[in-house]
Amino acid sequence: MKNRVSGYIAFLLALCGLLLSVVACSETSTAGGTTDENAVTEVSADEKAIMESKVDSIKTLVQAEPADIGDSKIDSTDHWYEVTFPDVGDDYFTIEEYDPLFACYVRVHRQDFGVQGIKSVVNVGEYLQTFFMTASEDGVTYHTKLDNCNDVTNCEKDLADFESSCESGGGTLYRHFVDCEAGELHLTCSTFKGHLSDKVADILDTNAQKMKQWCMEGK
Repeated sequence: MKNRVSGYIAFLLALCGLLLSVVACSETSTAGGTTDENAVTEVSADEKAIMESKVDSIKTLVQAEPADIGDSKIDSTDHWYEVTFPDVGDDYFTIEEYDPLFACYVRVHRQDFGVQGIKSVVNVGEYLQTFFMTASEDGVTYHTKLDNCNDVTNCEKDLADFESSCESGGGTLYRHFVDCEAGELHLTCSTFKGHLSDKVADILDTNAQKMKQWCMEGK
């Protein structure tokens, strides 16, 4: 009887050991699968195309000095002061009033993953809005630029609105140059978005539509 009990206990211990090893293997396999799934996110074809874009190579960097609130400000970081797209782009929206004092144009630069809008209001100011994307293995960053010239009246409001929009959207603000006494603004908001969930074409069209609405403001 004693040998029988001992044999039974040995059998139970062996069975428990086998079950534990199966559970451990299962957990290891599951954990490994989860780790692999989270750690390795496939870079989409759109993201690869953005990484290979020529936009990076034609940005103009500006050396800057520390900025003090209330004074003419230049951001302390090197960043894009001017962005020019190599491709001609496609006309998205054009408005030229019979009154020659106002004009606004929006062009989509699909090959360079950007959109640019230009507005001119005689005796008020000239404005340039630029949207473009850059990418790395970690994901995509959206960049929105605002360049205003000669608009003393609206400078402070445009600056405050841009800063507020950038902050609420989780972006990083770059003040390249701010001098509201002269009515001049050069700003960029860069926002990391991670891996794309939308098609690049849709993203560009959405931003082009926003610029169209911007063109129509005050009309």
